[in-house]
Amino acid sequence: MGKINDLKDQALATLKGKWGSFVGLTFIYILLYGLASCLTQFGSIFQGSSFTTITWILTVIGVIVSILFVPMQYGYYIAHLNSSRQDLPADIGDLFCGYRRFTDVFFTLLLQMLVIIGIMIPAFLFIGIMAGLGQMESHSGLFILIAFLLMIPGIVLSFAYAMVPFILHDKPELHPVEMLRESRMMMQGHKMEYFLLLLSFIGWGILCVFTFFIGFLWLAPYIQMTEVKYYEELRAEYEGVGKEEVPTQEDVEMPAEKMQEPEEITE
Repeated sequence: MGKINDLKDQALATLKGKWGSFVGLTFIYILLYGLASCLTQFGSIFQGSSFTTITWILTVIGVIVSILFVPMQYGYYIAHLNSSRQDLPADIGDLFCGYRRFTDVFFTLLLQMLVIIGIMIPAFLFIGIMAGLGQMESHSGLFILIAFLLMIPGIVLSFAYAMVPFILHDKPELHPVEMLRESRMMMQGHKMEYFLLLLSFIGWGILCVFTFFIGFLWLAPYIQMTEVKYYEELRAEYEGVGKEEVPTQEDVEMPAEKMQEPEEITE
């Protein structure tokens, strides 16, 4: 694997001359994501009021919008992947490419999310029990520590499945379970490396806060393009393993079969 700085340099080199298209892509993505989030949360305004019908309708709309937004999350990944491979500016159309195979994209990413949430159930149960007993404030330090420790398996698993969107694009013939398995195998021995890669952007993230978050329009493509470069190196390394030709039983027996019988001695 290349060093983290090398991957970031490669990402910057790919983005050079294309920043405008990626800032525009990110702006549209964040805008649509914000609208989806508002619709999802809008029903809570009427909770506890007499507008139960409105609350129910808005809640249903919010759930539908959340489902419809999943392929766009996938499209944001693929827009960077295609740009990296073709050395072209970001294509806004790629943002919506997931809707052409909505079922595959939705169920694969849903399975990824459910597996990660499933392993974090102990953490959610602990938080719920502590909140129900009213012990969160009196033991805040210990509570935070235990909750964090219980969440670690889920965080590690999210790193293991980080390459799923790219595999979904490159190997659409695989079953969703097979895609998760391939990402897990690809990330084997690289999860800490991936964590450090993400951690290396924390300084830029802090600086973006002081720009009233406007800087994230530039930081998000930088992070995503670096992830693309990381995936490409992982894929090359993963697909290069185990490709040596292993002799089969037929190959082993072939020399014996090919041995020529001694010619008959003629007088």
